[in-house]
Amino acid sequence: MKKTLYIFAGIIAALSFVSCDEEAFLTEQPKTIYTKENAFDKDAQVDAALVKCYDKFAGMFHVNGWFGGGDGATSILMGDGADVLGSSQGSQSASGSFSNYKSLNSTNSNFSTVWTSLYQLAAYANLTLYGADLVTWQNESDKAKAIAQARFFRGWAYLRLAEMFGGVPIVEEFMEDLKFDYARNTRTETYEFAIADFEAAAAGLPTYPEADGRVAKGIANHYLAEAYLGLAAETGTSSYYDKAISAADAVINAYPMMTARFGSRGNPADQGSQNGVPNYKAEGNVYYDLFQIGNYDYSEGNTESLMAVQCPTYELLSVNGGITTAYCWSCGPAYRDLSWSAEMAAQNKNGGPWKGSIDQSKFMGGQLSNYFGGSWGLYGATDYTDEYVWRDEYSDDIRNSEICRTNPVVMDTQSPQYLQICKKEWLADPAYLSRVSVKWVMQDLWGWDMSHCGGMAGMFTYQYGRDIYVARSAETYLLRAEAKLLKGDKSGAAADINAVRARSQASYMIPAGDVDMYTILDERARELAWEEHRWPTLLRMGGNGKNEVMKTQLTKFAFAYYDAPICAGQGFPEWTLFAIPNSVILLNSEAVLEQNPGWD
Repeated sequence: MKKTLYIFAGIIAALSFVSCDEEAFLTEQPKTIYTKENAFDKDAQVDAALVKCYDKFAGMFHVNGWFGGGDGATSILMGDGADVLGSSQGSQSASGSFSNYKSLNSTNSNFSTVWTSLYQLAAYANLTLYGADLVTWQNESDKAKAIAQARFFRGWAYLRLAEMFGGVPIVEEFMEDLKFDYARNTRTETYEFAIADFEAAAAGLPTYPEADGRVAKGIANHYLAEAYLGLAAETGTSSYYDKAISAADAVINAYPMMTARFGSRGNPADQGSQNGVPNYKAEGNVYYDLFQIGNYDYSEGNTESLMAVQCPTYELLSVNGGITTAYCWSCGPAYRDLSWSAEMAAQNKNGGPWKGSIDQSKFMGGQLSNYFGGSWGLYGATDYTDEYVWRDEYSDDIRNSEICRTNPVVMDTQSPQYLQICKKEWLADPAYLSRVSVKWVMQDLWGWDMSHCGGMAGMFTYQYGRDIYVARSAETYLLRAEAKLLKGDKSGAAADINAVRARSQASYMIPAGDVDMYTILDERARELAWEEHRWPTLLRMGGNGKNEVMKTQLTKFAFAYYDAPICAGQGFPEWTLFAIPNSVILLNSEAVLEQNPGWD
């Protein structure tokens, strides 16, 4: 039986005094009789504190912060309102979307949610470090591993803070007392603090995870490479690119990309089945296999997996709690609400492609079918992600195949267009339509717990046992490509990009002379949409108050500029970093906490 770290809150009641209040973002106030002085008397309690770090961290990779255990910060981290993700409510929602950048201000709740979540993670890590030094350990190696894990989480929190907010107050110790005179460190200092933590973590962690869901050297070095890229952008020091390359080398050498069919649905000799569906998916491919239950972890033969958030089966969840994958109803539009254009309505008896009579022998669940996950329409892919990056010579690629990025077909049996791929121009509001990603729904019945998968969104809501990637080494290749490009090695950058493309059986290899930052952003969108933290990626590409790459990318491809172009031609605001939340500035009443340039 595989060793798995399932995250649950029940074992950490003694540590519940860590605040969730955004206005006390850097302090923790006791809510029970426990304080930091008496919460630790044995090493098992340190591991319990560490579990809280894992819990908080895991939540920031689950896009649905409403149900299933996700964190409210995740949608922004993953790029809602950037170039890859946007509104799933069509043109009518563009003015109120996060991509209407000139309408944003420092009171926007997204800024305070992200800020608070990151500082909470840093506080949990500081608490773990405090406890690790306080108790007597039966085994010093266990202490060293606990410290290494805690420093990874603290480093990751400050990396994201540096990328998104710039220089922030650095808090190195767990604190219970209120403090109102914090001062911002510089962005350089914040990156350097994160780097020191990642380097210490990489030195103290095992090469591979000792249990599924645990951190190891690979994930620490991956984010170390990313941190050096951010530091190089901020300081202009080219030697940091060499450090980024070195850290990426360590990852790629130990965690090679998967290049052939594998795992639970990739073995043609497997005669088994689930829910009447054969285990072997003949039309699948290696990219499809990456996102199947049972294939997410290094221990399961996936050498590309640096770390995956563990999502338990229903039986384990019932006992231990944990995160439940509910992407299938949060990602994509509410297809059932999409209507025909006037021209198509004249040809059709019913109101839209996914209305009317639906054959449930083909599409079980009808409008809430597993075919597209029964989405409630919380987040949608942009046209940049769905169409632009697959244009012309880029179309021939298994990541663009129907099994990996499905173009939904008309489900109304009474429509003349029945079972044809729905074209955007057939819809009253083309901006509504998104392709269906293999990353957020299992389109046949294989893998679904049919006794328990139903929920608020209908028959197909929860995908028990389906994990979520934190990072894969395919992304590390693209980090290394970025470092090589920026130090002037375009041939090396092209080689890394094309290694990712070759695994995806892309027919077109990108010439070295064509490689620039936008080439890399496009490839990241092809490989990592619905996975990567896109806002941190874009925000770290600038430094010292400049970020032309981000501004150019967003004014070309963000939802309100491209899909529903109400902002087209308006340019981008002055800001290059997210706003420091206004509530944080007001709370810091005994010192000035400067706002980032370009904000009110």
